[in-house]
Amino acid sequence: MTNIPIVQVCYLRLGSPKVEESARFATDVLGLQRVGAVEGDVALRGDHLYHRICLTEGPPEQQSIGLELADEAHIEPARAVLQAAGFPVRDADANECKRRYVRQALITQDGSGNVIDLVARPAHSGRRYFPSRDAGITGLQGIGLRSTDLAKDLLFWTKLLDARISDRVGEITYLRIDERHHRIALYPSGRKGVMEIALDVESFDCIMQSNYFLRERQLKILHGPGRETASGQVFIRFQGPEDCLFSYVHGMREPRAGERPRQFSSKAESLCAWGSECADVPELSVPVT
Repeated sequence: MTNIPIVQVCYLRLGSPKVEESARFATDVLGLQRVGAVEGDVALRGDHLYHRICLTEGPPEQQSIGLELADEAHIEPARAVLQAAGFPVRDADANECKRRYVRQALITQDGSGNVIDLVARPAHSGRRYFPSRDAGITGLQGIGLRSTDLAKDLLFWTKLLDARISDRVGEITYLRIDERHHRIALYPSGRKGVMEIALDVESFDCIMQSNYFLRERQLKILHGPGRETASGQVFIRFQGPEDCLFSYVHGMREPRAGERPRQFSSKAESLCAWGSECADVPELSVPVT
């Protein structure tokens, strides 16, 4: 085994010192469905999986990203690959698996120290997703990660895991694991952690409806509405709890077979083809090199 095959980004665990307050934001603003709690955790769903976001009592730095393996047979080969490359790896115990709603998990870290859960058999829900508000959410599109060591992170994601580089804007690097342009975006930064959580919505109309919804409630819109130059998706980014960005996105393109990664310059129009700028987030400000 030379690359660990990843099926999907299946969930995020986010630490919060005010879990109930963050949960209200997730339901009342984002439109996610609250589905349960294990040992104080609050699980939230936005599609067919039992949960996509889990809020857990703790500091904001207490985070992890769940990546689904095809099945349990990939656990041991994944352990061997990670250990051989010098990355920390350990088995999640029964309680940790229960709180992640998976049957088995390896817990590791990328080059920046972001915690990554490699999981097998994440729980699906037997019921249709029922949103708390009609934001048009169809699922978790992807994650923006802060990277303090881009070279080591790219080794982790593209040499140990089977992610592939789609495009770059300056040193910002978009990674795909399926037919979509990207599911992970790495943003060079002075600190690690989840920067952005992108939620897919049904249409461009949903983006604009949420734009007015957010403005009416005086919530801070940080970027957009706009269209990503590299991926083609329409987006609106806004401030969430604990210094985390959320975005609604729609219309991400699918790269053609054999398409090579492109290099875009470090300019605002390389991040948004419509010309919107983001001055409040260093990782999204220009210059981005």
